[in-house]
Amino acid sequence: MRQNQTILLVDTSEKNIEQFKRITEQLKIRLILADNGQEALDMANGQGPNLVVIRRDTPVLDALSFSVLLKQSALGRDIPIIVICTDASPHERERFRDAGCSGCMEEPFSDNDLAEAIKRWLP
Repeated sequence: MRQNQTILLVDTSEKNIEQFKRITEQLKIRLILADNGQEALDMANGQGPNLVVIRRDTPVLDALSFSVLLKQSALGRDIPIIVICTDASPHERERFRDAGCSGCMEEPFSDNDLAEAIKRWLP
């Protein structure tokens, strides 16, 4: 992983937020937070994070809509997007890939699983 990486987390789960804070601090990665998909889209287009992790059913813009819109922007085209979900069917995973998502993280995930996923998906 390169230095000075930033992850944009779009989630309202306090458990996930605290887990991401803990792991990104250990990995020396900057974490920025958004409460909904529209706020995340504005932040991603303005701040250009290296990775976006978004809950599937995020308010205002869900993960699918967010992904389509972000991938249409020049800045967002190359940002990996990971969707947090509880149980994504193969058909749903395909829809996320078609929308430009890089993958899914199924809950619950351990600190080790999260750290490995971040290392795998950060450019």
